Amino acid sequence: MFETFIVVIPLMLSPGPANLVSFLLGTRNSVTQLLPFQLGILLVYTMVAIGLGFLTKRIGEFSPIAVGTLQTVGGLFIIYLGIQLVRRTKRDAIERSPTFLNGITLQSLNPKFPGVVMAVFANRDSQPTLMTVSIICFVGAMGLLTYSTAGSLLRVGHEPDRRFGVVDIVAGVLLCGVGLWFILQALLNT
Repeated sequence: MFETFIVVIPLMLSPGPANLVSFLLGTRNSVTQLLPFQLGILLVYTMVAIGLGFLTKRIGEFSPIAVGTLQTVGGLFIIYLGIQLVRRTKRDAIERSPTFLNGITLQSLNPKFPGVVMAVFANRDSQPTLMTVSIICFVGAMGLLTYSTAGSLLRVGHEPDRRFGVVDIVAGVLLCGVGLWFILQALLNT
């Protein structure tokens, strides 16, 4: 079990789409306001981890091209999100809090997560599937909490702040980098 934590921690705590969006939303919302959003992400974490945990060996054999297509489409979507953040002109500190459905949608379109889960299960095939799923979800939840808390530390009061523009640009560029990385990885693997 300890070995699984060692494998999962760097994968789940890396600045992927869910963590970066949690950080960005933390700059505008309290950590408690983000809980429904993050619970939506965790629901998808659990569903995908269970599904892929039981099917890991067969998915890789079935169609590597399908996995590459998912990575490319997901990467393009993440780049789109990054560009929208960079181009954003209205920088209000007071916005609607993200919802449970927003979390489900974001994580459902996250091409990083299935690859992470498959990599974990490929290396932990002797461990019970539900134990590995639990570790993935626990570490993922800690990552979301860490990123949203770090984002909230940048928030100054409830007044709009020019720093939100810088945060949007940095987060947008990081998201574009993550999206490009997924697309390049899909192209190099085909």
